[in-house]
Order: sequence, then structure tokens, then C-alpha cells
Amino acid sequence: MNQQPEKITALYCRLSQDDALDGESNSITNQKALLSKYAADHGFRNTRFFVDDGFSGTSFQRPGFQEMMKYVEDYSVSAVIVKDLSRLGREYSYMGRLQNFIFPAYDVRFIAINDDVDSAKGENDFAVFKNVFNDYYAKDTSKKIRAVVKMRGEAGEHLASNPPYGYIKDPQDKKKWIVDEEAAKVVQRIFNLCIAGKGPMQIAKILTADRVLTVTAYHAKQKGWAMPENLYRWNTNAVLRILERREYTGCTVNFKTYTKSLKFKKRMENPVENQRVFEDTQPAIIEKGQWERVQELRKNKRRPTKTGRTSIFSGLLYCADCGAKMYVHRINNGKLIPQYTCSNYTKVPCGTRCPTQHRINESVVLALVANTLRAIAAYSQNDRKAFIQTVEDLNAAHCSTDGTQKKKRLAEAKRRADELERLLCKIYEDKLLGRLAESRFAVLDERYANEQEQLIREIETLEATIATYENRQQSSERFIALLDKYERFDPLTTTMLNEFVEKILVHERARKGSVETTQEVEIYFKFIGKYVPPHFGEMKLTPEEAEALRKREERKDKLHQAYLRRKASGAQKKYEDKVRAKKKAEREAKSAALRADAIARGIFIPVSQLPTSAPRRATVQNRPAI
Repeated sequence: MNQQPEKITALYCRLSQDDALDGESNSITNQKALLSKYAADHGFRNTRFFVDDGFSGTSFQRPGFQEMMKYVEDYSVSAVIVKDLSRLGREYSYMGRLQNFIFPAYDVRFIAINDDVDSAKGENDFAVFKNVFNDYYAKDTSKKIRAVVKMRGEAGEHLASNPPYGYIKDPQDKKKWIVDEEAAKVVQRIFNLCIAGKGPMQIAKILTADRVLTVTAYHAKQKGWAMPENLYRWNTNAVLRILERREYTGCTVNFKTYTKSLKFKKRMENPVENQRVFEDTQPAIIEKGQWERVQELRKNKRRPTKTGRTSIFSGLLYCADCGAKMYVHRINNGKLIPQYTCSNYTKVPCGTRCPTQHRINESVVLALVANTLRAIAAYSQNDRKAFIQTVEDLNAAHCSTDGTQKKKRLAEAKRRADELERLLCKIYEDKLLGRLAESRFAVLDERYANEQEQLIREIETLEATIATYENRQQSSERFIALLDKYERFDPLTTTMLNEFVEKILVHERARKGSVETTQEVEIYFKFIGKYVPPHFGEMKLTPEEAEALRKREERKDKLHQAYLRRKASGAQKKYEDKVRAKKKAEREAKSAALRADAIARGIFIPVSQLPTSAPRRATVQNRPAI
């Protein structure tokens, strides 16, 4: 006859970081000594310790406790003994479940020595109040810790226990961060790659190919920890976390996350307006302007086209009429010429959101931007004082008109937001006093809250725009510094574009139906806005050249009017369909000729020409028995 193994007596010990402040009485060593003596004095056999050192009592996701509960659920525990109720936990609702339901269901005797709780002697009415008090104690402790953290955060101290990748703690002052030169080079490279038009996935692949240690592997190497399995395999999330960290500009950002309550441990992202930013708290790894540009690029995510190429103007070109982004496509004429068209034009039904495509070749925009930058650079080098003065005059004029209107609207929006806050407080008070029905309160509360939310978003946008205007009045020197950074603008790279250009507005072509036409393109540069250097593109014409130009423009007008008449009558569409069908037939004929040539040379054989044969049956050979 099999004898069942003897059940164990679980001796549970717990010590949190907060409990350590209470002195030696709560130490793990003293708890073990007390529990061992009690078990020996009262005849408890087969004892086993379960220990959680450094775990809060507000959560029951502790390794020692979880291990003990597995034995309980296997009916392998006869008794659970703790020093007092707070050692088992400080959450009164779950403590009640343990004492009243879980332990009795598994026939487990529960003893809390100092609180005189023993389930074998019956229920202890005082235990309920003790559990509530322990829960309150945990909440009070948490409140005090939060107050200390808030005070430190408001004072500009770093709340993060470890500095981000690229920084290390100052050996002379642990509260300060200094630059880790080796890691900082990687951070700078990541930002430079993003400015150059690379996405997080592409950057991760580049770092992996170059065998750059990952953040985890680098920290493990520096601190002498066990190295991870994949030393060089960067992932997209790691790159994103680096690109989004504002601390690389030399500032401290506190209160980025928060928890809703003591018992809900999940960290929630704090709105930007609730965060605290302290400038110049440590040396900057990335310039502030570069960081801001990267955030703009991240908003306009660049994805490679079907050909595997990323458009150089992705996120920079916009339709001048409807404001929508312009996307690249490549016309299939054998050369794959990249062109940009308005994204709203093709929305069904076609032409309702934007009447025309605003089509423009990439090479045209590229040449225009490069020529404009070269002209600005030449003008600033020849007469830097005049350049600075003209930029400041233009910005001042723009700010005085549009900026004044936006400041006026900002003041109105703030007044209305304050008024809504008072109204919300008033209707809430009226509801509590019974002066406002619940249904009416719900309608007004939703209406006021929605309006307030819209106003908050509008205020944020207006404040950012006004700040941009104010910064522009003092940013001509920053633009000159960028110009001096590059000697030439040939070729114009993606990095240059992202550093210089804020946005480009493309207008519809002036005339259609003519090979030669004009098309307005507005270029807005960073720091200086829309700026055209004096005499850019202008030249003096002789009388003969002027007359020839007049005749060409007259012919363009005639061709444009003829195009509009053909489009209105439907003849233009018939012509375009005819041309499209002809080109398709030519492509198919060319493809058929290439296919026939490949078949003749035996490069491949069509399926229809493969020899046919009857399927063969598989035979199973007799194998000797094993």
C-alpha cells in the first residue's frame, strides 16, 4: 500500500524596501528565527521556507508567494505560518479571499503569530480591521513616496535610475550625467541616418550589418554582466526609443509616465503638457534643431516604393490648393521617371477633393531647390548684412500680419477654455445640489468637455505657430550656419533637403496642351520661411529675345485653349485612350518578341510544350522485419 507523502508546513517571509526602514525586527533573518521557533514549539513538522526579499505587499505577483501557492493548490500544504498579516500582503480584498475562501478550500491552516490569528481556533474579527489597516498603510507609504518623487522631479533632478544609452553617471556626482563618448557616436549616427532619409528598420539593418553592439549588449559589457545571445541584432523599437528621447538635446524630461492607482501598476503615457522639461541639465549629444527635424520626419514616415526606392521629397511636397501630401509614382515609359501628384486627386470619385493632379517631375523640383540654395548662398556670401536684414524684414512683416491674427485667436481660445472650466464646475455643483437633472448634466458635460478638448488642441497649435514666428525673427544666423556647413549643393542629398527645407507647395501648371509650360513652386526653408533671393532667375532680354518670348507665350495660350476645348468635348480622352492602347500594344508586341526569342534559344520552355507522360505508381519494397 502506497503511503501519501507528508504535507509541508509553509513558513512565509517577506521584506519590502519600505519595511526595511522599520528596523531589524522585520529582517528576513529575524522572521526565519521566529517562525522556526514557533513551528518547533507547536509541533509543526516538515517545514519549508518561502521568501520574498524586496517585494511590495500590495502585489501578490511575488516569486516566493507564487511558489507557495502552487504547493497549496496541489494539496501539499497543511499550514501557512507568517509573522503577521502584513507579511503575507497589504491588499485587504485579496487577503480576505485567502483567509476566507482559498486556504479553507485547500484545507490549509493559516497562522499569523503576532496578530493572534489561527484558523484552527475560529475566525478572528480583528483580522479584518488589521488587513484594512495594512492596506491603508501601503497606500499612505505610496503617497509619501510619490510626494518625494514629485518634489525631486519638480526640482529638475533625474528621476530615471539609469541614464539613457549615450550617457553615464558622473563619478563625482551620481545625480549628474556625462557623455559616454563611445555610445554617443552611435546615437549621433542613428540621428544622422534618419536625417539622411533612413527609416528605423533600415537603420537597424545598417547597425546590425556593421556589427555595432546593441544597447543591452553594450550595457552588459560595461557592467560585466552576462552577454545576451544576439550581440549585434538591432531591432526597430530600440532605434525608435533612441530617436524619440528628448534627453539627447541636453535636457531632463520628468513625469513622462504615471500609474492610475497603487494597485494598477501599468505605466501610462503622460500628456506632453503634464511633463516637466528642464533645459541644459547635461551636455547635449544631439542639437535641438536636429532632434526637432527628426520628430517631423517621424510624423511623415517614409516607406520605400515597389521598386525599393525611398522618395527624396517624401513628406516635403504638398498640394498648394488642397494642402494634401504629394506622393511619388514612376511613369512606365522605359525610364521610370519619378513624378509627384496630389494624393487627394485620385480619391473616389476622382477629381472631387482636388480638381487636378498638380503633376511635377522630381528632377524639376530637385533642380529648383538646388539652384535656389546656391543663389541664397552666393547672395549671403557677397553681402551677409543685407541678407540678414532682408530675411528679418520679411519675417517681421509676416509675423505682424498672420502672427497678430493668431495671437488674437489664441487669447480668445484661452478665455473660452477658462469659461468652459467654470461652466463644468457649475453644472457639477448644480447636479450635486439637485438643481440639475442627471440626463441634462450628461448632455452639458459631454458638450462642454468636447469643446474644451478641441480648444486645448487649437491652443497648442497656435502657441507652436506663434513660437515658430518668434524664433524665425532671430534665426537668419542659424540658416547661415547651415549654408556654411556645405560648400556645394551638387548633388543635393536627402540630408541637405531635410536640414534646409521645411515644406514645398506645388501649384497646378499654368497651361496644358503645350510641351512648354510654367508651374509655380513655393519653397519654405527652415528658420527663414519662404525666401527668394533678389534677382533669382531674372535676366535682361534684348528686343529680339523679348519678341520671340511673346510669340512663344501666345502660341502656348492657343494650345492651352485648344486643349481645354478638346477636354470639354471628350476628344482629349479619346485621344489619350488611343495613345494608351497603342503603347500597350507596342509593349505586348515587344514582350512577345522577347519571349519567342527566349523559347527559340531554349532559355525556357512553356508549360504547354512540356512532354506529357502518364503518372507512375510508387512501389513499396519489402523490408526485413526488425
